Amino acid sequence: MHILSDIKVVELAHGLAGAFCAKLLADQGASTIKVEPPAWGDPARREPPFIDGVPHPEGSTLFLAFNTNKRGVTLDIEQPAGLELVLRLVADADVLIESYSPGHLDSLGLGYPVLKETNPGVIVTSCTYFGQTGPYRDYQGGDLVAQALGGFLHAVTGSADMPPMGTALEQMEITAARNGVIAIMAALFQRQQSGEGQHIDLSTMEAAISTPSALIHPYTFTGQSPKRGGSDGNVMDGMHIPTADGEVTLTTAGTGGRPMEAWAEFLEEPRLLDPKFATRQSRMDNWEELHSLVATPLAKWNNLDLMRESMARGLVLGLVQSPQQVVDSPHLEERGFFVEIGHPDAGSLKYPGPGFFIDGENPMEGGRPAPSLGQHNSEIFCGELGLTSEELGLLRAAQVV
Repeated sequence: MHILSDIKVVELAHGLAGAFCAKLLADQGASTIKVEPPAWGDPARREPPFIDGVPHPEGSTLFLAFNTNKRGVTLDIEQPAGLELVLRLVADADVLIESYSPGHLDSLGLGYPVLKETNPGVIVTSCTYFGQTGPYRDYQGGDLVAQALGGFLHAVTGSADMPPMGTALEQMEITAARNGVIAIMAALFQRQQSGEGQHIDLSTMEAAISTPSALIHPYTFTGQSPKRGGSDGNVMDGMHIPTADGEVTLTTAGTGGRPMEAWAEFLEEPRLLDPKFATRQSRMDNWEELHSLVATPLAKWNNLDLMRESMARGLVLGLVQSPQQVVDSPHLEERGFFVEIGHPDAGSLKYPGPGFFIDGENPMEGGRPAPSLGQHNSEIFCGELGLTSEELGLLRAAQVV
């Protein structure tokens, strides 16, 4: 029994924030139905990289990663028959997640007032880049756009003497999705008292801005605007330094306020005790000399040996690990972090867990793979909504499903 096994979610999302928001709920046991357009499906199905490098709607690693533990149906919600079936799905749902442009569902007869009339307890989460109101509401967006307008490109990533540089891996979409789950869980608790659902207006740009990152808060609190390049010349807290088999990032954490004494002893380099390296600013002012002093001894170490020995002394450093090194990590293996899930087309796939265990159990263990396009049409439309096989065949012929 998973913690959300009594919750039903309907996903009408065609963006990554909505898909990941639904996945996070599904991974905790929520009965989640992903609704995709017939024939084409979720746009993520066409995004590389693909399993074996061959483009295929069931082989996109992006789609496979963002859609575990969901059942999938196809439905053209812009046709009257499709609209009726969506309302029937929503009738007993706890949560609806959608990512259409503001006002689009209203134009189809699926706006929040209609959904609330159909099911007063449903919690509708609308995932867009700029929210349901404001002068930007009708603009299209993307992860990089959210980073740019949210201030990240100004100060968080990149070097001071170089143009802005974006953060990869859809981080703003993921941040928005996690914010959405927090809002949904809060709304579910509120519904226990009120019996009423709510409309959650989720903005990807605002999710980026609201994340404490030494960016917006310093400006709103002090008027000072951070600049790019915080790790430029920061040998002891941010710079990647080569070792014998990789790279590491040193830190001044774990040194009891005596970073240079601690590292001088560990690296057996007394010149690190020079007063010119005593403060953060003086270390950055003399970073090239400092770099040469630490780079030589570090180059003699293997990454894992360096981590074991330094951590044993209370020092803190970060190994720059490749994906293979992460997957092969003995620490993660012992904790049972990764799980294998079989997919009928893509084969056996290794998935990371959610980042936490509940009573010692990995919630991803025993999960189901991302659905193939329309995989559960018969199961849901016939088995749960009561359509006959003939009726489903007519809907398919009319390209409703």
